[in-house]
Amino acid sequence: MRTILIGGAAALALSTGALAAPAQWNVDAGKSTLGFHLTANGQPVDGTLPFGAVIQFDPADLSHSSIKATIDMTSPKSGNSTRDAMLPLPAWFDAKQFPKAQFTTTSITSKGGDKYEAVGTLSVKGIGKPVTLPFTLTISGNTAHAVGETTVQRLDYKIGEGKDFAPPAAALDVKVTVDITATRK
Repeated sequence: MRTILIGGAAALALSTGALAAPAQWNVDAGKSTLGFHLTANGQPVDGTLPFGAVIQFDPADLSHSSIKATIDMTSPKSGNSTRDAMLPLPAWFDAKQFPKAQFTTTSITSKGGDKYEAVGTLSVKGIGKPVTLPFTLTISGNTAHAVGETTVQRLDYKIGEGKDFAPPAAALDVKVTVDITATRK
């Protein structure tokens, strides 16, 4: 009787998808960017940070889908070598003490059509804050392309503190953009 119950429970779990995890996707680093955009001294500053992500995603099973992105704070690229050398310093990213930042989702929801919203925690310099990232997603065969953006306040993460970096030297709002191409495993 016990074997029948266990077998029946396993069959029920398999038929409802309870044991199946959403597909895992591999980020194509050569076709993907994580960007930051702000204004400093009245001029636009655009840059990128290297990142990787563990993505489990199925549009038909969003409750089990997740994203965990790890961002390398030691190697910003903004097209300005002086700025790129300054950003990892303690006043900004403090990359020696906090070399990695992380975004981990708590939920992903559909907003209709190809629009989605990832809600999670962005942790930078050991400070975690809630972030909502709206994005569009297209899936063609085993390739997915996601594009999204959100805005964070740099002082929430103690980035660029001090009177020398107060606006207009550096804007408080930082737009974060993602453009990700990934393939299904």
